[in-house]
Amino acid sequence: MNRRRFFYCAGSIAALTTAAGCLGGDDSSDGPDADDETEATTENETDERRVTPDLPEIEDPPDAVYVPTHREAMRMLEPVEAGAYALAPMLSYPHPFWLVDGRETERVDPDGSPAVHLMFTLWDADTGLVLPVESGAQIRVERDGQQVGSPRSPWAMISQEMGFHFGDNVPLDEDGTYTVEVTLPPIGVRKTGALEGRFAETETATFEFTYDEDFRRAVIGGIEYLDEDLWGERGALEPMEHGQGGDGDEGDDHDYEREHDDSDAHDEGDGEDDGHEGEDGHEEGGGDGQHDDHGDGHVPYSSLPPAEDYPGTLLGDPETGDATLVTTLFESDTRLTDGSHSYLLVSPRTPYNRVPLANMAISATIGRDGGELATVDLEQTLDDEYDLHYGAELVDVQPETGDTVTLTVESPPQVSRHRGYETAFLQMPPVEVEVEVDMEVPE
Repeated sequence: MNRRRFFYCAGSIAALTTAAGCLGGDDSSDGPDADDETEATTENETDERRVTPDLPEIEDPPDAVYVPTHREAMRMLEPVEAGAYALAPMLSYPHPFWLVDGRETERVDPDGSPAVHLMFTLWDADTGLVLPVESGAQIRVERDGQQVGSPRSPWAMISQEMGFHFGDNVPLDEDGTYTVEVTLPPIGVRKTGALEGRFAETETATFEFTYDEDFRRAVIGGIEYLDEDLWGERGALEPMEHGQGGDGDEGDDHDYEREHDDSDAHDEGDGEDDGHEGEDGHEEGGGDGQHDDHGDGHVPYSSLPPAEDYPGTLLGDPETGDATLVTTLFESDTRLTDGSHSYLLVSPRTPYNRVPLANMAISATIGRDGGELATVDLEQTLDDEYDLHYGAELVDVQPETGDTVTLTVESPPQVSRHRGYETAFLQMPPVEVEVEVDMEVPE
């Protein structure tokens, strides 16, 4: 059993989409077990009543982001708007995922009964900014006017292709058309910039989908296996919206990020020049513009800005637990303070795709000459320009050249994981950066 992997396809509304063509020009059918994989896929396609597929399992994956065994298919529905929110629903077969409790994970497996893995990406309808924080959303499912099961709260999740989204395995009764009502309460996370004061009202979004043999055949039979030599390798599949075509139609020149460079960048592993770069400068998927083109059926990907795009003084982008912590010090005139203090901003993200790591607890200790000057808790914040980050106004201390900033992850990202992320971002030792530029603060 395995995890689903999705592939956004801009403009592929109400169409079946597969995570196709991510691994360069290699055809996954040429892998060492191609015949066995083809037989498995054929069996899935012909078994109309099968709810979940039988998929290979990776033994002993690394404690890091890794390449899964296959790419999966999904059905993407028409995006809907609800007040300040926009929402893109997506469906696949039910499959395992991992819940996080502290620094431990718990695998959740489907029980084999009729169900779908129901997901949605949530973003700001005005700016196109994905909202990568726990929303407290609730979903209700009906068929023929009758509620199916109990209302449930979808999990905040991260996946390599989908980025940050919400999802859960949702039980169904039988074949038919279902109506889903999603209640979106106010977002309680600190909001700054153009987001300040927004998302303060409860909104409701509604959509429908059909569950039948055609759907099951499509999402199970649409699975594409990767070359077995790649299973469990350090790397990640591309964001979905880099895909082309629907109904299993593969795109051109797709790749995956493979080599995890321990310096300042993550570079693609096969040497092909297809427009992708490393962690803090690549242009894949949502690239640097998740705010752009959010109308006309486009679904934004939750890709954070590269490190060099943040104003202020970049102190560094250290790694811990296979996450990158972009750390920036803003001068006193930043709009994030009262104008008399500097601001420390830390932006944790995944390697390769720069997916934001939400629901963390991080503190920063400012040190000088071997002693500690102050420790501050960094507050999770949503900003229209700086996206999701953790920050604090430095009231009691002004960093100087030669000072150190020690970042301590008190609690790792409390978000559920898809395959390829479930072993990363758990054990996250403290990391240190050094201040190299004096900041000027008015008297």
